[in-house]
Amino acid sequence: MIERRTSQRFKLNEDNFVIHARNVGKIEDISLGGLCCTCINVDLDPAAENKIEIRCPHARIHLANIGMQIRETTVTGGASIFNVFTRRCHIKFQGLTGDQLQLVHSLIMHNVTGKGDYPAGTRELRAGNI
Repeated sequence: MIERRTSQRFKLNEDNFVIHARNVGKIEDISLGGLCCTCINVDLDPAAENKIEIRCPHARIHLANIGMQIRETTVTGGASIFNVFTRRCHIKFQGLTGDQLQLVHSLIMHNVTGKGDYPAGTRELRAGNI
């Protein structure tokens, strides 16, 4: 995949989820411009709205009706004895309100784990395009 993201990416704690139509996925990383998630492969519903929900029970953050565009999606083969396939989606946020942007910012600031791709010691977020 060609890297198009200009916003800093951050790895989050394990208990952060994204919901789109009937798909539920784990957020792999997030930025102010979008996110990457994985879910057990359920075919994408072409009639589904371009809206997602983000739920972070640990931080008590719930973002609803987030406008989005799926930029890329790939399916990986089942590596377990159950032959489970997973879908990896790269999602760009669209039309975030000021409140939604603030909640995404809060989610990042309070749930970052690991190093991400930001310089050590930096907690300043920069917005850009995914």
